Amino acid sequence: MPREFATTTIYVIQPGDTLGGICDAHGVPLDLVRAANSGLITDASLIQVGWEIVIPGELAGSRRRPAPAGDGVTSYTVEPGDSLSTLAARWGTSVEAIAELNGIANPALIFVGQRIRRPGTGMVEAAGGGATTHTDPPTPSRGRLEFVRWPLEMPPAIVTGGYRQDYGNYLHRGIDLGGVPVGTPILAPAAGIVTVHRPGDGWGNGSFGINVVIDHPGTPWWSIYAHMLETDRVSGEQVEAGDVIGAVGFTGFVVPEGPAGAHLHWQLSAHSGFPQGFEYIANPLDFFAG
Repeated sequence: MPREFATTTIYVIQPGDTLGGICDAHGVPLDLVRAANSGLITDASLIQVGWEIVIPGELAGSRRRPAPAGDGVTSYTVEPGDSLSTLAARWGTSVEAIAELNGIANPALIFVGQRIRRPGTGMVEAAGGGATTHTDPPTPSRGRLEFVRWPLEMPPAIVTGGYRQDYGNYLHRGIDLGGVPVGTPILAPAAGIVTVHRPGDGWGNGSFGINVVIDHPGTPWWSIYAHMLETDRVSGEQVEAGDVIGAVGFTGFVVPEGPAGAHLHWQLSAHSGFPQGFEYIANPLDFFAG
């Protein structure tokens, strides 16, 4: 007898989770979950607290672990075959409304794994085909991320590495800020919810060292602040623009190694796992308010 699947959901990984346990709780095969999150999960044994993963059509009536408050109903992760026009038709809205809410400059360019917000009230596909009316909770009127300050005081800090700067064997994926002493406070450029990563936790291949990722709710973006000396923040904390989130350091991969290579790497991604493809990445300097 064919299995009946309900609509796709998004799950935020919690402390103690394993990918196998998440799949069992949702009644979905592991291989389907890995395939749906191929841009994020490369090793089933290496998942991180705070990642948002797609649960591709959990079994109707299956057990489900409660999701954190605010999870799921106002956001959607792009799947193979999606386009803004098909999503607009499904949700009973327009391509322009989705693009404006999510700050999408080119409506023809969306990608698998991208998180986008659903505007207002729309139509969603029901299990087994057809459509049913679904009313979303109110969503923020602004979908574009706006940085209101630099993460370091400028000056004395300076830009030491540019976005897409050619380093010979790769193009730089963020902005480097340096010229300040080790231990200089790093400040949140915009409000959001932090997730802290440290070497040895299996995230970022260790190249980012101690780093903080800020999820900017109401937008499709996450920002990262890497190579920190230290941070007193803990995952799940809310921060406001201007709050201290860490200190300039030289953990992870820096050139030259040690204090002489101390700097802040600041990167922006439309995916919480920070994949390397430039289709996921934008220039932070394009997001300053005003």
